[in-house]
Amino acid sequence: MHRNDEESGEEACAASGEEYEDAVAEEKPSLQVVLKSLPLFDELFLGMQAINLDMVDSFIESAEAELLRRYIEIERTPPETMFVSAVSQLWIFGVYELLRTWRQRVADLLNFAGSIHGLSDTEREARIEQRQEEIKRLSEHSVISPWKDYDKVASDPAFGEALENAYDRSELLFRRLEALRVSLAKHEVPKTGKGRSMGMYAMAPGYGRIDMTSGSIQWQIVLQGNEVDLVSRQDIADECRRLATHYSKTILPRSIQPKMKDIPKHSYATKRVRLRLKNGEMVPGVLVAWDKQVVFVTNRDRLTFDALDVVDVEHDPLPEQGTSAPPE
Repeated sequence: MHRNDEESGEEACAASGEEYEDAVAEEKPSLQVVLKSLPLFDELFLGMQAINLDMVDSFIESAEAELLRRYIEIERTPPETMFVSAVSQLWIFGVYELLRTWRQRVADLLNFAGSIHGLSDTEREARIEQRQEEIKRLSEHSVISPWKDYDKVASDPAFGEALENAYDRSELLFRRLEALRVSLAKHEVPKTGKGRSMGMYAMAPGYGRIDMTSGSIQWQIVLQGNEVDLVSRQDIADECRRLATHYSKTILPRSIQPKMKDIPKHSYATKRVRLRLKNGEMVPGVLVAWDKQVVFVTNRDRLTFDALDVVDVEHDPLPEQGTSAPPE
């Protein structure tokens, strides 16, 4: 290669790196802003963890941009890939544990609200006093008592609805994180509750490759059978940022979600169902993930209805070969 060709190649590599760094610098919400928009994150210590994850996210993003620039420049895997992979895995563990803790607190509050719903005034007051004593005992060593949240959910239905909404919006992200964390930390395939996947060894736990669109470390996670998830650290960060959306037309009503429990699985995360809308329309071939969220509708390139309008759901198995699907 002539010298001027080498210089041109170096300039091209530098330009590619600069373009990606510019893309990284594009305006997007910080993780701490997004997480603090969720209910309960006004609590001091949850907020501190959100700040920690945000700072580390910014650090890793810069390292990812530099990793991609170096990869393009030397045309082989740079030695610093091991460091970026290591801190990426630890960041994943941190996000998982924070969301797990937050979701558990949300679930406890919602269970408490459900336990006092429909009680007489006397029974309700007694149950609230009982729970207050339990919280007092459980928070003996804590500098902050969570009782204010229990008191609020008992008296403010809108707060309870906000908790339900945020919990349901986080379901797909958390389940994806859960499967990734099981592979990275436990070296296992995610358990499905039955079948051969229970306790099975993961394919290549901890091994990741450089995502050539971002420089982020990307992992291939076996879910069950032939199902695989290809997920990068930046994929998880981007999905975290989407939690800032306060409303999703893809989430089934809470009154419908229990009806999903007995419907057989279509895949690792989904069930194939037929939905009835409040206007009487039947929508077949709908894939619902984790009994909560519509993720695909057969023969439609986008969602044309609001999932809140769903009034009933039933199993809709794939039609056998040679037969036609029932009419909509």
